[in-house]
Amino acid sequence: MKTNIARLHFITSPSEKHNILSQIQQVVMGGGNWIQLRMKEEAEKEVEKTAVQALSFCMDNGAKLIINDRVELAARIGADGVHLGKEDMAPTEAREILGPQAVIGGTANTFEDIKRLVSQGVDYVGLGPFRFTGTKKKLSPVLGIEGYEQIIQQCEQNNIHIPIIAIGGLTPEDFNELFDAGIYGVALSSYINQQDQPGASTLELLKTIGKLSSSNWRRKH
Repeated sequence: MKTNIARLHFITSPSEKHNILSQIQQVVMGGGNWIQLRMKEEAEKEVEKTAVQALSFCMDNGAKLIINDRVELAARIGADGVHLGKEDMAPTEAREILGPQAVIGGTANTFEDIKRLVSQGVDYVGLGPFRFTGTKKKLSPVLGIEGYEQIIQQCEQNNIHIPIIAIGGLTPEDFNELFDAGIYGVALSSYINQQDQPGASTLELLKTIGKLSSSNWRRKH
């Protein structure tokens, strides 16, 4: 399991305010170092063109670029890894293509999903959705804070210690109870993209997350 999974994951999404590359540049300039390129509706050629530019920018600025779903594309351009949805390629197959150094994340909605993903060698789990989100067309059942607490408790009881990233309609107001519940980090998309200055927002989010994650760790140890 990789030890350098970020606590803030930024996921690109269509936005009237900022195009995909602008989103990435502003978030990275605000201190974000984990970008997931998600372009579900775009043609492969367009995604590859954007991915190559994004990767160059991320490499120059010490950020990781994770490609959503498109494993062959990630291999072709040398991205840092992939994030796989429940209907995408199996993590074991992606690992064969990308090799041991690649970061592979997977989406989960239940404890059973997490168990399966761990057995398939993922490096982190995106657990959600926390609440309704418009960025996904096929939405799994909403978990809410009770769902997270229950699933994280099940992980602890079964000695599963993998970074769990909360996802799905999150805002900073949710962070306190989520970190209290024991999540490792958070993934945001729309919240950042709707800001006039995504970079400044990213900086604020990182400060908040830094305080919450360190106080949570101290309390548990």
